[in-house]
Amino acid sequence: MKTLLVVLCMALAVAGCKKGTVKPGAGNATLLGYDQRKCPTPGCGGLMVTLKNDTTKNPRPFYLINATLEQLGLGMGTNPKFPINVNLSYRPDTGRFAGYNYIIVTHITLAN
Repeated sequence: MKTLLVVLCMALAVAGCKKGTVKPGAGNATLLGYDQRKCPTPGCGGLMVTLKNDTTKNPRPFYLINATLEQLGLGMGTNPKFPINVNLSYRPDTGRFAGYNYIIVTHITLAN
């Protein structure tokens, strides 16, 4: 009986899993500033960005980019004025920061 119960639980667990797909995105976004939170996990730090027209289920209030404005090619000087409207192409980070709400920016330009 125990064996049947274990096999049934495992079958339900496998049936409930589905392969996730990583969908790249593009569109308008707003850079909010640098994340100043201090915490021991990699879930803090980076550049905060809100994505307009975010189609993900239960979208986050902001995502994080593990880069500075200079690294993104937006050289705004040492004291940039936030918020900054941009157009960007991105994909979700599936590496080390996958569980911490990071995105990888593949292309970014200032919006008019």
